[in-house]
Amino acid sequence: MTLPALEALEAQLEQTTRPDPRPYSTRAWGELVAMDLPPVEYFWGSTFAAGQMQAIYGQGGLGKSRVSLNLARNQVLGLPFAGMDTGTRPLRHLLMGSENSIHRLQYDTRRQSQDLTPGEIEELSKHVRMATLEAPDDAFISLADPANVQRWIDTVEAFGPDVLWVDPFGDVRPGDANSDADTRWTITELLRIARKHNAGAGLVILSHARTGAKNILQAVGYDGANFGKDSKALYSCARAVINMAPGDETENPPLLLANSKNNNGPRFDPFAVRLDPETMLYDRDESFDVESWLADVQTAAAGKRGGKRRTLSEETALDVLGDDTGTATEVRQRLREAGATRDAADDLCKRLLTSGLWEQWRPNFKNAPTYIGPASAMKRRRAMVQEQQQGRLKV
Repeated sequence: MTLPALEALEAQLEQTTRPDPRPYSTRAWGELVAMDLPPVEYFWGSTFAAGQMQAIYGQGGLGKSRVSLNLARNQVLGLPFAGMDTGTRPLRHLLMGSENSIHRLQYDTRRQSQDLTPGEIEELSKHVRMATLEAPDDAFISLADPANVQRWIDTVEAFGPDVLWVDPFGDVRPGDANSDADTRWTITELLRIARKHNAGAGLVILSHARTGAKNILQAVGYDGANFGKDSKALYSCARAVINMAPGDETENPPLLLANSKNNNGPRFDPFAVRLDPETMLYDRDESFDVESWLADVQTAAAGKRGGKRRTLSEETALDVLGDDTGTATEVRQRLREAGATRDAADDLCKRLLTSGLWEQWRPNFKNAPTYIGPASAMKRRRAMVQEQQQGRLKV
C-alpha cells in the first residue's frame, strides 16, 4: 500500500476511530521541572517497560513467540527471566499474533504450568491472554482493513492490557515493508489502540530478522541496527531492541539475546538462553561462550567452514584436561582446540560431569567463575581459592 493509499485509509477510519486533531504535546521548562511523574515501570531488567514501545528481532521459527510467552508468565508470577528482574507487580499481557495455533499454545501453557499451584494458574488466567486463531479470519490482523482495526480496538478494550505483544509485525503493517512512513503509521495506530483506555500501556513488537551467516553476525556489535528486515523506522521508534539469533545450526539451538538498543539505561552484554523441552521454559545458559559463537559465525560468513572436525571421545577429553582444572569457558575452549565442535565440547562436559569423572564448583563470592576438573585437581583448586580469599581479607 502506498502512502497516498494509507492517507485515504486514515481518512476512512478517522470518523469512527480517531479523535479530533490536536496540537503536539509541549510543556514549559518550569512546568516540566515541577511535574510529579510516576517512575518508569520496567517488566524485564532495565530494558523493557510498560508505557514504551520495544522490539524483538529474530529469524522466523526461532522462538520469539515462546520467549515472549515465557517472559509474560514469569512476569506475572514475580519470577526472573533469564536472570533479570520482571518488575514489582503482575501486569496484564495480551499476546496478539497470526502464527501460533490453539494447539501449539495449549501445549506450551500446559508444559509451563506443570509445577504451578492452582492459585498461580488462576493468577496467570487473570493476567495473560493469547490470540488462539480459532475462527477462519482470526489470522487476518492487518491494519489495512478498517474492519480489522475495529476488531483490534474491541479485543484490546475487552481485556485492557498493560503490555500489548504484536507478533509478527509484518502481518500487521500495511503497505511497503521498506517504507518508513508505512512503518511509523502502523506503530502510531498500534500505540493509539493500546492506549485508548490505558494511557500507560506498553507495546512489544516481534519482527523478522534477515537470514544467513553474514546477517546473523550483525545481531551484536556495530551492525545491531541492521539486523532486522525491512524498514529501519521500527528500530528507530523503539526505546529498546533485542536481537535474537541462533546459537548454533542444530534443530533447537540455544538463543543468543543481544541488547542492541536501550534508550533508558545501559545495554546488557549478550548471553544465551536454552529451552527445556520438558517444561518449555527458557533458562540462561551460563556455559554459552559468546566469543566462540562469534568466531564460528564469522567463519561461516567468510565461507571457510572447512572439513568436519573429528569427534572427541571421553577418554581424549580426559587427557586434554588431565589432572588440572579450568573455568567452564577455558575447559570448553581447550576441547575445541583439540578438535571438538562447540556443541561437542558442551556435550562432553555435561557427560563427564554426569558420570562423576569431572566435578564443577563455583566459589561463593560475587562474579566468581565456575571451575571444572577431576576430583583431585578440584581439591587443590578449592584450597588455592580459599587461600587467596583469606589473603584478601587480611589485606
